[in-house]
Amino acid sequence: MGMQTKAVRWAVVAVATALLAACGSSSVPDVAAPGGGGDAGVKTFRICPGATAREEILTAFFDAREGDTIEFCAGTFEMTTGLILNGKRGITVRGAGMDQTILNFRNSDSAEGINAVHADGLVLEGFTVEDTPGNGIRVFRSEYITMRDVRARWRDSEGRDETDEGYEVSPENGAYGLYPVEARHVLMEDCEAHGASDAGIYVGQTSDVLVRNCYATYNVAGFEFENTFRAVFEDNVATKNTGGFLVFDLPDLRQYGAKNIVRRNKSYDNNTDNFAPIGNIVGLTPRGTGMLILATDQLEIHDNEIYDNDTTGIAIVNFGLASPDYPDLRYDFFPEGLYIHHNVFRNNGGNPQEPDPDRGEASLLPLLLRIKNLGRSAHIVWDGAEDAPNDCTSIPKDGDGVPLTEPNAHYPHEEQGGRTDERGRPNVTREDQDPECKWNAWKFDDEGELNKPENWLCIAETNEFVSGGSVLGTLTTPFLRANITSSDPATLIVDLLRPASTDLAPHRCELPAHPEPVLDLPYEPDPDSAGARPDPAAVAAACSKGRAGHVNMDAVLHYNCPRLADYGLFTDPADPRSGPSGQGMPFELNSALFSDYAKKYRFLFVPDGTQAVYRDHDDGVTATLDFPVGTVIAKTFSFPVEDDSGAPLSEDIVETRLLIKRQTEEGVNWVGLPYIWKTADDGSRYAELAVAGGNKAVEYDYADPDDEVRTTDGQPVRYRGSVANYGIPAALNCLTCHTDENREAGSAPIGPKPRFLNRTNVFADVGEMNQLDYMQMKGLLSGLPGTGVERSPKWNVAGSSGELPESPADVHARMRAYLEVNCAHCHHPQGGGSNSGLYLDAYRRVDQRYGICKKPVAAGRGSGGLQYDIVPGASADSILYFRTASDQPGVRMPPLARTVVHGEAVNLIARWIDEALPELSDQIDNEEVCSGGGGLLGGLSKLDVPAELQPLFTTAGLLSPDQRRVIEARPASAD
Repeated sequence: MGMQTKAVRWAVVAVATALLAACGSSSVPDVAAPGGGGDAGVKTFRICPGATAREEILTAFFDAREGDTIEFCAGTFEMTTGLILNGKRGITVRGAGMDQTILNFRNSDSAEGINAVHADGLVLEGFTVEDTPGNGIRVFRSEYITMRDVRARWRDSEGRDETDEGYEVSPENGAYGLYPVEARHVLMEDCEAHGASDAGIYVGQTSDVLVRNCYATYNVAGFEFENTFRAVFEDNVATKNTGGFLVFDLPDLRQYGAKNIVRRNKSYDNNTDNFAPIGNIVGLTPRGTGMLILATDQLEIHDNEIYDNDTTGIAIVNFGLASPDYPDLRYDFFPEGLYIHHNVFRNNGGNPQEPDPDRGEASLLPLLLRIKNLGRSAHIVWDGAEDAPNDCTSIPKDGDGVPLTEPNAHYPHEEQGGRTDERGRPNVTREDQDPECKWNAWKFDDEGELNKPENWLCIAETNEFVSGGSVLGTLTTPFLRANITSSDPATLIVDLLRPASTDLAPHRCELPAHPEPVLDLPYEPDPDSAGARPDPAAVAAACSKGRAGHVNMDAVLHYNCPRLADYGLFTDPADPRSGPSGQGMPFELNSALFSDYAKKYRFLFVPDGTQAVYRDHDDGVTATLDFPVGTVIAKTFSFPVEDDSGAPLSEDIVETRLLIKRQTEEGVNWVGLPYIWKTADDGSRYAELAVAGGNKAVEYDYADPDDEVRTTDGQPVRYRGSVANYGIPAALNCLTCHTDENREAGSAPIGPKPRFLNRTNVFADVGEMNQLDYMQMKGLLSGLPGTGVERSPKWNVAGSSGELPESPADVHARMRAYLEVNCAHCHHPQGGGSNSGLYLDAYRRVDQRYGICKKPVAAGRGSGGLQYDIVPGASADSILYFRTASDQPGVRMPPLARTVVHGEAVNLIARWIDEALPELSDQIDNEEVCSGGGGLLGGLSKLDVPAELQPLFTTAGLLSPDQRRVIEARPASAD
């Protein structure tokens, strides 16, 4: 990791440690205060099943500090929401054993069971997570991680688990079981995963990994390394999966993989039909695959037992079989530098998968391979694709513009083994510049020949191939070079006519051993780094000073008070709609995050004598406001009911959320606090801190408060309906959205960006005025550029983009504003959804990284069985439309802040995809890929099948109706 990148990372970790608190027997946590008076020692939160377990668990996850342990008793815990650890170092979560402590998430409103982000030094051990709507345990952008004796599993519709007879897998199961991604220094041992619709035990975009003594059954992929560097699978068992072990490199991700090892594992009887939702890349895995290697380099496979897999032992393929036109110029399609030795292959290929029209290209490869191998299978199958020299002479450059073949201490790329590897391959990462072309000259000698063996496939004589008898011996060969290299129609027809080879002689070579992972474990917590836990007496004293109309700055800066009124933010403590105290102001946004049709009241408080500062990072495109310590952003959520004339009848004020910027011993941070409004016995109203969040049934019937929001016939837009289970987020959920590495600590809030604030509002002292100008006039803001500030359109006001109302350009600009405020806080290169490779920030070029004809990476059932994120002209075929139109946990996007579908926005998304994007072809790239190769099935559908292959294709059912009609109409052969 480069010095600057690492410094930024640790700054963000310090930022995210906002939730520093002491629990004891209280449900009201407090942050550490100056002056001490509390306990700096470590703490164990012990939680047993019972009526208060949910609140105890969520409070413990919120309160835990470095060195603390969250300990679960034996028993089953029914969880209604996911568990989040964000920005907390050195936490241990421990159960009584994977068979004793069960965390069940079947009724959860969250995708993940446990989601740990920037959780360095995390230890997870001794429990099971089961039946999560999405992934089991996700660990994101964290270092020094240990998972031990942990299991993720999905029971079937009858309640059976993987050990029960008749257990059935389902594409509705979550995608990943145990799921570290974009992590560093990871140990997973004695773990299990069962029933994942993608990968059971998965490690992605991660460096320095050891996975050992683990067990995976009934997953699509038992174990998977994806875009990993210096990782080892050893002494694991994969059985009853679709594929046992997968080592993939995929395009458009943070890093690309190399130097991985798969050793001393058992992969047998992986013959479960592929049940991944169609569209997911793992759906390419044929049933009965011991190992599948896709596009990864420098992989060593040795001392494994691979047997009783119906289709093949090891399949080695290039990405051209999946998407030959994919435009990522950083990405190398070809698996190279592979070394396979000292393995035992037994009884593989005895019952190869037959083509399945529902499974598409995932089912075609085994048949094509048998066609090329005279009807036989093989223990090791290589598609035979080799790279060739091209005319690209532009070496990829880092963020400073320095070619990666030259040194630059500012971008050393230490995590990927340096700026280039020993072969000369540039280790391109997301922080580098986009290449001008795909430079591959490093692979070839002066005559244009591939440098071997370092870029070759080596299969040693030390492998043992055992037949299962005379019949199997005639149906399975040790090796097949199939020479099926691409699903591009023109290439595919040539490939099908080229002879295959079973000759191992060209592959009798050796490669050097790879370095072992560097784990730097165990992690040693430093409990003193967080300072003393707060003194309850000091907390009570500070919070009791709150009074209406006067901001209690001592409490704001240091404590999580039990009641909202303790902060003195509002002139009427019983009404968060009343005027703000001190240097406070109301504000509105041009485009806002959707929250189940709640009406929102937003207030910004800046401490007396301080200012927010306008920061322009790139000509206004990424401009932010750097708020001072002590800033409070308050947002109240209510559900009004009005009569037909718009007169208020009632208003259910449900919650007020605070984001407070604080200075602690670990740095500057934002802390999120939810307060639920309640009615006292005497009828008075108050808001109480609810660390565990809550739920409420609500109804609403009101017109949009923005008079510009109108129907097509000019009438005010009215919202009418109910929400059965409106979710008030737990405090630990706040930083899921309000922390990332792409924004300074002072600009973590999503909404108050200059371009969203750049609009008029009505203020009590001056009337109507631009909000940014008002802030500057009141001394709340400095640094506004004299040339003006970029303005985001209102997504729901036609013509607010400055373009002709409802024109394709207008719809396009408005839709991008909506996606930015609702999605881009996760979906950008440094956000929580970066591992998907889908980036939705509004000023990005609209291409494959914006979702245009982009294949999903980590969507699971969220893909809806669709192939691409966005298909211009076809919203029904677009994953983005499918997920925004869903209200199901594990599918819906955004995953937080809503439980119902935002119908008006979904309708605009459909218009944008169906009508606007096809009209704006000059502004988007990559749209031709949707109708391009489409994998093997797409390639075959375009073939004019040669006569000598027609009988085989007809028998296998591979010919499309159009192809059959063409063949039947041809004149009979003279023969």
